[in-house]
Amino acid sequence: MLFDDGEDELHAYVRGPLYPRPILYALLIVFGISAMLTVDWFGLLLLNSEGVIRQMGALNVLRVNAVLLGGIAVPSILLVPHYKRLYTYTSEENVFFTLTFALSFLLGAPCALVGIFA
Repeated sequence: MLFDDGEDELHAYVRGPLYPRPILYALLIVFGISAMLTVDWFGLLLLNSEGVIRQMGALNVLRVNAVLLGGIAVPSILLVPHYKRLYTYTSEENVFFTLTFALSFLLGAPCALVGIFA
């Protein structure tokens, strides 16, 4: 036991899905819609950031960033344990949702803190 090699640490034992299908589909839909809206929002900011900031104000732009990135982070972190139960820890789905959570959280948390405390 003490000198066992860690072969089984990277493999999850299949226990069945964590969420029922309607909840899984709802999480995937929220993730997809949030990702689409976030890409549209960043495209708008890329093309016309001065006009958006003048129209909405810098603080509201940061709040919208935080909400949209939170809309990606929350379903991502909820989908990680679901796919961890079905596949290995290094499966494509698990790695994808872990990375999207990490990126959206790291980009959205400062926006949320400024939006709340400013």
